[in-house]
Amino acid sequence: MRARASLLSSSMVIAASLFMGCVHPDSPGSPSASELSARALSLGAGGPGTELLLPQAAAFAILGHSCGGIREKVYVTGFDPASGLPIGDAYIQTICGGSGRGGGYHSITYSAWVGVSWDFSGNAVASVRLATAPTVNPALTVTDAYGDSLANIGSSAYLVVPVPAAPSHVSGVQSGDQFKVAWAVARVNPAAVTSSILKATPVDSTASMLTSTIGGSAAAGLLGPLQPKTTYRLTVVNSTIGGSGPASDPISVRTAVASIAPSAPKGLQAKWLSIDPAGSADTLVQTWRAALPGDSPVDEYAASISGSDGAGKFAQTVSGTTLTASFTVDSVPNWTIIVRAHNAVGWGPWSASIVLGGL
Repeated sequence: MRARASLLSSSMVIAASLFMGCVHPDSPGSPSASELSARALSLGAGGPGTELLLPQAAAFAILGHSCGGIREKVYVTGFDPASGLPIGDAYIQTICGGSGRGGGYHSITYSAWVGVSWDFSGNAVASVRLATAPTVNPALTVTDAYGDSLANIGSSAYLVVPVPAAPSHVSGVQSGDQFKVAWAVARVNPAAVTSSILKATPVDSTASMLTSTIGGSAAAGLLGPLQPKTTYRLTVVNSTIGGSGPASDPISVRTAVASIAPSAPKGLQAKWLSIDPAGSADTLVQTWRAALPGDSPVDEYAASISGSDGAGKFAQTVSGTTLTASFTVDSVPNWTIIVRAHNAVGWGPWSASIVLGGL
């Protein structure tokens, strides 16, 4: 069983005094409307924060019944001293009714107390049915060492997470045609970061600006494809449910002269897409997986087919983002099919060949 708020670690600080002693939620000692309003405003002008709930699916799995929905009352108890995640208790209830034996209307109430933990996006990540009703504090407000706040307002619980500061210690190292970018989260709980946006802006170049969104609390990510011999200004922005923080101070990183050609494409396949019964205008379509780009982006592919019995050899080039080519040829001969990739260094090796049999 997870720890209760009374076991909070010493690093957690109580943000406000308790308005009253701990009570059962249905007792008459609940906060007044004016107290609830004042406490909601004290959590921020934007409202009380993100409401913490037990998902209906999880509640149904516990009760086994849902008649017109499952009502719930949620009370946070603090931050788990081991994981640091918000924890609390939810009282769930549904009332089912119908005609019973002997006539008349009868109702059955299904209810339970559930211990819940949430992540810093407000998602329930674990829940367990409690054997006995806990004692809860409807007026609890608590803040951890990072400034994350929890509050009970009436029979609802809320989480407030600060907006991050600009990330620090940003670095970018070229790896192939991508930057490996790393950073340190500043003045916010690293576990509370929901996403990070990486941006690389070329300096005095016609190359495209690059962006990448890294989900979750990761503090590293990849950004590309990079053009060779180009200076980029790298920035990182962290976000929480509280909002997006400012961008990091930009750093300048220059890419190397391209020296590695692309690999041979793999996953080559071919098929007849359409057959011309009156002649030789049949359509052969080949596809492949993207080649490894080397240290500059793939800018084009060359597809080639060779027919048996003197049917000829045909080739075409397509863009570096196109992974298919088609040819109008006779479907009677057998066709040997290959493809290769090109970047700033030049052409890479041909793929392994495949043969598409004639019809």
